[in-house]
Amino acid sequence: MALRFFNPKITHKKFSFYTRYYDERKEKLDLKRKSYETSELNSEHRTEILKDKLRDTWSVGKTRQKANYEANFRVVVLVFLIVALGYFVFNGLDDIDKVIHKLMGK
Repeated sequence: MALRFFNPKITHKKFSFYTRYYDERKEKLDLKRKSYETSELNSEHRTEILKDKLRDTWSVGKTRQKANYEANFRVVVLVFLIVALGYFVFNGLDDIDKVIHKLMGK
């Protein structure tokens, strides 16, 4: 504290770490651009381009299937809940105790 009083120019040391960012999508786009610009590619680049195309087509199908499955599952659960609540509303709330006791195993 006393040193700071005599020398006000003392500052804290700063941590300077620059993060490295790797963009896989950008690299794929550069490779595709290169493939369209140059008609002559070696076999390694051709196989890599083919693998990327196959990976993209397969991943799109899987994500769609997964999204559809999740959406359908949510709809089924919501319909089941609405039907169950409707049953208890129309038949009275006395039946809920019986159902809960059966589910609990008592």
